[in-house]
Amino acid sequence: MASESNGLSRRGLLIAGAAGLAGAGGLILPGRAAATEPGQPAVSSEPAGLPEPGAMVPMGMITRNYLGSAGCHLAYEPTGNTTNFTFESGFYSQLAAWKEYINNNTPDSWGWAETIYSYGAYTDKPGMHGQGRAFDIGRIKYLNSDGRTQWISMRYDVWRNYANADWWKRRYWGTAAGLMRRFRHVITYMDNGEHWNHIHVDNAIYGELDDCYYSTGSSSQTYIVQAACRQVWGLSTGIDGQWGSQTESHSTSVLRRIGRSSGTITNSANFEAFCTASFRKAVGTQAY
Repeated sequence: MASESNGLSRRGLLIAGAAGLAGAGGLILPGRAAATEPGQPAVSSEPAGLPEPGAMVPMGMITRNYLGSAGCHLAYEPTGNTTNFTFESGFYSQLAAWKEYINNNTPDSWGWAETIYSYGAYTDKPGMHGQGRAFDIGRIKYLNSDGRTQWISMRYDVWRNYANADWWKRRYWGTAAGLMRRFRHVITYMDNGEHWNHIHVDNAIYGELDDCYYSTGSSSQTYIVQAACRQVWGLSTGIDGQWGSQTESHSTSVLRRIGRSSGTITNSANFEAFCTASFRKAVGTQAY
């Protein structure tokens, strides 16, 4: 199983050179995002999540149009344009660590996460967005050195009726599991209709790997565990957000398949392993 930091692997060298590939034809031009994912319709609603132009940035926050390194652009999902987003600085660092984690756990042929499309981070309103400690992810675009792209889409509103919807779900739920390894609050389309076009993450409870755990009382976490078992691992798991004997049995079956010899997903180390293996299998890095 890959760690979050592989040193200067071939993947690391590719990522380090990402900024120099802006002219390789892989960047989305302003206003062209809808054309890059086949069949994607125009976005009809304007989401919240961006501060007004020229707004004062609160103390302790930073504004960036990239995540962690210049080779990973941040773009506004409705337009596709590279955009400045404002974050609480600690949360931004946690997101950057997650970005390195997904870079290190996708196939080498994918290259690196070149653009993350979002509906917003800080905005002047109550809640975690109002603290700059939440981020809404619409899509992730990978680019390799040959100019080829791969997509992970959180746009359930777009692909839910596609003939290959299960293919998109596989990547979606694997990515949700990978996010859950880093962040306690990962809100998906199973939670409510407001999240049909993005996955919401925040660090209200945890945003550090050492703190991650699974709460059987969390419907949001349980949706992800159940959907990963079903969509990624091919089990017949029901998806109702309720912990029960089937969810325990099926998640334990996954743990044994990936080499965890004892315990259940309620053990933190097993939970971490489940999340990473689900992401790696969903994107085709490892078959298990």
